[in-house]
Amino acid sequence: MRTLSLALVVLAATSLPVRSDDSTAALIAGGLVLEKADTIALAAEDLYLSEQAVQIDYRFRNLTDSDIETTIAFPMPDITGDSEMLVSLPDPAHDNFLKFQSAVDGEPVESQVEQRAFLMRSDTPPVEITARLKALGIPLVPTTTATEAALRRLGERQRRDLIAAGILERQEHKDGTIADAPLWTLKSKFWRRQVFPAGREIAVRQSYVPSLGGLASLSYGGPNLDPAQKAHYATRYCTDPTFERVAQALYRRSSADGSRAFQAYERSLSHVISSGGNWAGPIGQFKLVVDKGDPKTLVSFCGANVKKTGPTTFETVMRDFVPQRDIEILLLKTKTGE
Repeated sequence: MRTLSLALVVLAATSLPVRSDDSTAALIAGGLVLEKADTIALAAEDLYLSEQAVQIDYRFRNLTDSDIETTIAFPMPDITGDSEMLVSLPDPAHDNFLKFQSAVDGEPVESQVEQRAFLMRSDTPPVEITARLKALGIPLVPTTTATEAALRRLGERQRRDLIAAGILERQEHKDGTIADAPLWTLKSKFWRRQVFPAGREIAVRQSYVPSLGGLASLSYGGPNLDPAQKAHYATRYCTDPTFERVAQALYRRSSADGSRAFQAYERSLSHVISSGGNWAGPIGQFKLVVDKGDPKTLVSFCGANVKKTGPTTFETVMRDFVPQRDIEILLLKTKTGE
């Protein structure tokens, strides 16, 4: 695997430090999951990743002389109610919180959504509580304002029953207010039955708005980053010495005394590609395009034979591809103003 790093322009001028412990956790999504079918081949997959959109174009080929009907699914990432973690949701008010869309041979298709809520404990099997939450009128997404409002409408005895069952956790804040935080995990997926016509290819497109991770300032490039943390970045994002030096320059500039004219911060984007391969053989041709959005953004990710194809885009193409790891992208972003 070769590191992709793009250095920014020489950094000058001064600015106030930007420091915050605020961080946003990403929900990691993936692509299409096919029922085990060794008679259907994935001839090609084109994957486009950016902060604004993820788009996956598949070309499936039925290797037989008979139509095959099977289930294809798009697993949504799990969402866990955690008051200590800020989660990025593109559309938190709806079941389709990643704005997932699908099309077959250029025509939009509808998928069914399945959502179930579980209590996940390390020492016992998961306990499903979907029916109990629905009976109380509580939305299944545990992190939305609609869920908070539904919990506030419950009577005190109902809330205490949920606390006793481990579904809620009572929290007392420093200002004396009380909040009951959800503890369940939402598991959901979109799915549908799909016919693969005998002996020919069909084109399947899936798209969604990614959930991004991030920090309000820079961690990578900072003087307090220890060797183990640097190794984590190198393993996950294939950062290299050139990338690190430019990140250190970004950190120094964003930490310098002066006005808040320059700020630097981290974003991360992940996409699962290692868990869906239930088709026949490897992927015939896999193309990955990463679009960093802003020419000034510094980007690093792991990839073989990566080529710069535009001011913000990078591309790698592999044949007979068998995914061994998921895609992890680190973006060091800057902004000026104030």
